[in-house]
Amino acid sequence: MEKSHSAPKCPDCGVLGIQHIVSTPSEQQSSAGDTWFEVAHCNSCGHVYGAFAKVVNRPTPIVRTKSLAMY
Repeated sequence: MEKSHSAPKCPDCGVLGIQHIVSTPSEQQSSAGDTWFEVAHCNSCGHVYGAFAKVVNRPTPIVRTKSLAMY
């Protein structure tokens, strides 16, 4: 017996399919400009499924200028 898989359905608008679950980087950023997290949401109605920590293998290095190093 083969098991059938159903497509995910948005609980708010009812749209079907994994293609409607998208992620957007957060507006908040580190001082180097790296985003802190991603928000998974429905691209049809905006229902939020969750927020997930952004995986960064190497953070962007902070380059300090001479004027900033004095403080």
